[in-house]
Amino acid sequence: MALPSLVCSGALRRIACLLRTPRLAATVSPAPTRVLFSASAAAKAQKEWIEVTYKKADGTTFSVQGKEGDNLLDVAINNDLDLDGFGACEGTLACSTCHLIFKKEDFDNIEEICTDEELDMLDLAYGLTDTKLCISLAGCGFLGVYLIGAIDCLNSFSPSLLHNATFYGASAGALLGACIVCGVPLNVVRSGFLQTATEARKWAMGVFTPGFNFAEHLNVGFDTLPSDAHLRASGRLHVSMTRMRDMTNVMVSEWDSREDLIQTLRCSCFIVGFSGMRPPMFNNDWYIDGGYTNRQPLDNTQIISISPYSGCALISPRGKKGTGNVKWANMEMYATYDNFERLYRSLMPPPPYILNQYYYSGYQDALHFLRKCKNFKMLK
Repeated sequence: MALPSLVCSGALRRIACLLRTPRLAATVSPAPTRVLFSASAAAKAQKEWIEVTYKKADGTTFSVQGKEGDNLLDVAINNDLDLDGFGACEGTLACSTCHLIFKKEDFDNIEEICTDEELDMLDLAYGLTDTKLCISLAGCGFLGVYLIGAIDCLNSFSPSLLHNATFYGASAGALLGACIVCGVPLNVVRSGFLQTATEARKWAMGVFTPGFNFAEHLNVGFDTLPSDAHLRASGRLHVSMTRMRDMTNVMVSEWDSREDLIQTLRCSCFIVGFSGMRPPMFNNDWYIDGGYTNRQPLDNTQIISISPYSGCALISPRGKKGTGNVKWANMEMYATYDNFERLYRSLMPPPPYILNQYYYSGYQDALHFLRKCKNFKMLK
């Protein structure tokens, strides 16, 4: 769900009006403490007092009474709550450490608009955007370098889009999404794609040659993920996999450990013959490449889809529509010779200099998208 953001520093002294709205719920996030407040049934009956619940990052909660018209700083001080650092500036709007993140429907109910001072302060808040962005990365094998070029462009011209974005991916798209949310430099990821492609070209049948150990190259990429990768990825990364026993698509977005995340990525990238003959297991089920059943994962919110195949993705190669469209595993593309060649090259990689051309093509296509959609509300 899109979460429009409003910064109000100094422990949110300007949101007293929110306490007069019994149905409104919001989150206050002064690191490392989270504050959650909601109106109780008793408060609805007796509007003078409202129950306020503060929840810290470690799960500790404090439920206290706040008088109608008080702001959250007043309530915390009046009840002598142990919230380290919260309201240290005494409500002077000195920083953006204390801020609100609203659900869209709640944000739309706020009549008072942000002041210029608050908007300036919002610019200093790490990882906040006007709307939470979703990015879908198509499964595309070695043509993942195209996706890297597109992400590099978005990061160069509109970095705020990626700070808090949620990523959906299958196969190579899932790998790239994991690297992005975990802070792995994109030049390292690109180098890994090119090195694997170079090694594959040394074999007669490429990655399908018996003896070529694709899993070994995959493990090199996994080594770049930090120890807390599962914490960084949970909630921000959605990985598409195909369950073998019924060939249905499964999306995973929460992990208890780094190894669980890595095993999910193995499942999402496993192509029989390409990755080996024995599929990996996750949660007591066998899984194979998510591209078999959901090659371009999407949700119901606003999303930027990226694909190296010309077609219906928002960022994709521009070209003729050909004889029609081909829809396969939730990905729609034009039925053209160029697209069929791209499909072949996704598994049988061309020389590195051609893969680099795909990288620059992705960069240019993303730049074209930004110019074309400069008034698109996610890019404001």
